[in-house]
Amino acid sequence: MIPPSPLSLDGLSPWLVWLLPLASSILVPFVDRVGSRVRDGFVIVVGVITLILAASLIPEAHSAVGGPEGVEWIPVVDVKLGVLVDPLSILFANLIALIGLVVLIYSLSYMAHEEGLARYYFFMLLFIGSMIGLVMADNFLQLFIFWEMVGLCSYALVSFWYKRPEAVKAGVKVFIMTKVGDIALLAGILILYANLNTLSYSEIFQRYGEVATPILTVVGMLMLVGAFVKSAQLPLHTWLYSAMEAPTSVSCLLHGATMVKAGVYLVARTHPIFSSIPLWLNSTVWLGALTAFIGATLALHTPDIKGVPAYSTVSQIGFMMAALGVSPHPIGWFAGLFHMISHAFFQGLGFLAIGSIIHQLGTRDMRKMGGLRRDMPFTFALCIVVILARSGIPPFCSFFSKGLIASILLSSGDICLILLIYSATAVTFAYSYRFLVLTFAGEKSPYLKRIRVHEAPLLMCLSSSVLAVGSAVFGFFGNPLARFLGVNYAFRLESFFSLESLMFMTTLLIGGLPIYLIYQRRIIPPSRVRSGALSILDRLLENGYYFDSLYGGVAGGVMALSSWLRRELEIKVFERVPYLVASSVMALARFSLWNFEAALTRLIHLTAIATARHSVKIRRVHSGALPHFVLAATMGFLFLCILLLLTV
Repeated sequence: MIPPSPLSLDGLSPWLVWLLPLASSILVPFVDRVGSRVRDGFVIVVGVITLILAASLIPEAHSAVGGPEGVEWIPVVDVKLGVLVDPLSILFANLIALIGLVVLIYSLSYMAHEEGLARYYFFMLLFIGSMIGLVMADNFLQLFIFWEMVGLCSYALVSFWYKRPEAVKAGVKVFIMTKVGDIALLAGILILYANLNTLSYSEIFQRYGEVATPILTVVGMLMLVGAFVKSAQLPLHTWLYSAMEAPTSVSCLLHGATMVKAGVYLVARTHPIFSSIPLWLNSTVWLGALTAFIGATLALHTPDIKGVPAYSTVSQIGFMMAALGVSPHPIGWFAGLFHMISHAFFQGLGFLAIGSIIHQLGTRDMRKMGGLRRDMPFTFALCIVVILARSGIPPFCSFFSKGLIASILLSSGDICLILLIYSATAVTFAYSYRFLVLTFAGEKSPYLKRIRVHEAPLLMCLSSSVLAVGSAVFGFFGNPLARFLGVNYAFRLESFFSLESLMFMTTLLIGGLPIYLIYQRRIIPPSRVRSGALSILDRLLENGYYFDSLYGGVAGGVMALSSWLRRELEIKVFERVPYLVASSVMALARFSLWNFEAALTRLIHLTAIATARHSVKIRRVHSGALPHFVLAATMGFLFLCILLLLTV
């Protein structure tokens, strides 16, 4: 195949698809000075062009070129600034561009009455450009730079309402907790470079066999830590719920296409390198399965309407990680990516629908809701789509992707792993059903009776509908997606009636029945469940399995240790140091003075003795004659002086 010319659209698209939103973000404050409508139009145009550029890369997915020639960047370490054009990078670029455009359109209505919109759109475009740059990078250094830029944008957008102390606190928590993963990723990259002297993907994928297995294992585990923290997996997952202080439109972009998907991308990208390492695979699959279950149980308990999709994302990414680590077989890799795209549609739709509810009600507490199906029928329909798609009800997208994950894990034969995944699936339907009942079913709460509720604005509904359509039909595109990614997979209609599908649907019924009895029929009041035998579990879930308490205890212990060290070192040691130094100097001075005086006295004594000895010798040689010599010399000197005076 002939490489694309650098001046052609094919040659520029891989660069412009991330450079355009990055450069446009800088122009947003200047365009904002012209007018808010011009700014809004500018942002939407940039989003549309970015999506067109991303779509133009699809025909190049299987070319032999891999992207245009890189640009000389850091010659000292032989690193070029380049782009990688392959099915994985193109898939992520299109997903990011699509979700980004939908969120930007949604924001025109959702954020219309907010202050600081120039700052908001600046960081939104920067967020989109940074994430596309991350997935299009062709070397680890470039990836890490965009990795950090994505983290910066998430911190800034989570703290967008900086006048709220909880928003600022949440932004700082997001920034600090994700830095743990960033440090691990950087360490892995540096170790890999130290062994191969290159950061290029193409060279590393060809030469990673040259690295000793123990070193490659360490690199894999460090990068896995970076990916798990970025994607909010156990144990550092709690930052994602705190990030709900961001505007809901930001949450949609964060969960659907940007930051939390960066970890999934890293695992998928490095899968060919580390899939031969058993420790890496086992860690990925087991931590993913545990996260899927724990995240689902936390979503089942929270009364926060944004907390449900937040913990749901933690859980659903756990499904993806479990699929990516179940085996080196490419079907697991494909299943994780298939579910990643399904999740982007239904979870993005969930956030946009929830944003419409919060926009009308002004609260996130589901205990203040109820009966909204009459006042917000379109949003109710969107939430139905979300629940069906998230739970895996056919023919919605998650039935295909999550069903594939379940069947792959079932074929592994590990009973504990299978129980974890199927339990997480049951709880997924349970918390989704609970959300629907608390929000839309029953009678209006006293809080809702005091306010006027109506359907969300048209622009918010229309933009949300795009993701609703994707949630409904994307599952049928599994076969074309598999061919695009180069995986030998084919879904058949008889799979709807397979044993795995029957087990999957039975699991959903098991999860939904308790919610029906407790929250909808009220046969068993929720208060009785919380105060009964499950009270311990209720407290455990209410405190988020005490992860934050554990981290707070560790932080408190570190602070206490540092305070003790400060007291012991600064007060008892550092403040005594000057006195110790002074007393030591004084003692040294006294010692030196005493020794100097003693030495001087002895020197004088020795000099006197020597002088006396020599004088004795002189007296023996010149006994009696010396006084006469001295008198004669003195008289001669006086005589000369008199002559000089007379002469003058």
